[in-house]
Amino acid sequence: MKKVLIMLTLILGVSAFAQTKEGVGYGYKDDIKVAVEMDGDKIKDIKVLANQDTPKISEPAIEELTKKIIETQSVEVEDIAGATYTSEGFKEAVQDALSK
Repeated sequence: MKKVLIMLTLILGVSAFAQTKEGVGYGYKDDIKVAVEMDGDKIKDIKVLANQDTPKISEPAIEELTKKIIETQSVEVEDIAGATYTSEGFKEAVQDALSK
């Protein structure tokens, strides 16, 4: 019984800090919606929920921006050349999520 209580306490303790926040920004064609996974105040992952921008251009840009944002823990990263509107919209969406 003690083991079960200890495990339950650990699980609840860890999950109390992990949360997912959603945000929206405007890309080249339409809204970009993201889910930002947080562990306390640290960005752990960013998933795109909706994106209508040209996949050939937007997907590599978003992939690179995701890496940079997680690495720096900031949306203050340089836009991707050739995907400026997508970059701005993606960063806006992440910032929107972080502000919630």
